[in-house]
Amino acid sequence: MKNSSIKILIFSIILGGLTLVVTKLSTISLPTISWYSLLFFVILTLAIDALVTPYLKTKNTQFITIFMGSMAIRMLLSLAFLLLYLIFSWEKNIIFITYYLLLYLFFTGFEIYLLLSKLRAD
Repeated sequence: MKNSSIKILIFSIILGGLTLVVTKLSTISLPTISWYSLLFFVILTLAIDALVTPYLKTKNTQFITIFMGSMAIRMLLSLAFLLLYLIFSWEKNIIFITYYLLLYLFFTGFEIYLLLSKLRAD
């Protein structure tokens, strides 16, 4: 758990650094909510990792059920965050929406990578 949490935090710092570099070196300006969305994905990934990791050593069917459920929860919470932004934001920033969807893709891929590396270790 601690090892994967450290990996998640390092991955998040790298993504945050890349975001900062891209925004400083280009004319792209991201709204403040972009940083909150990064924090949202960090917390969501840490929570899902804490939920799924104990089931790695159980029956395969139980692990698969928990894993698929966690992916569905991730997708629904991510869509809820994006819908709340679209409903309550005065400005519909396409750059933020693209950034948000890229974060979703990167964090989902990273979570799958972490779980596969834990499965290979056993």
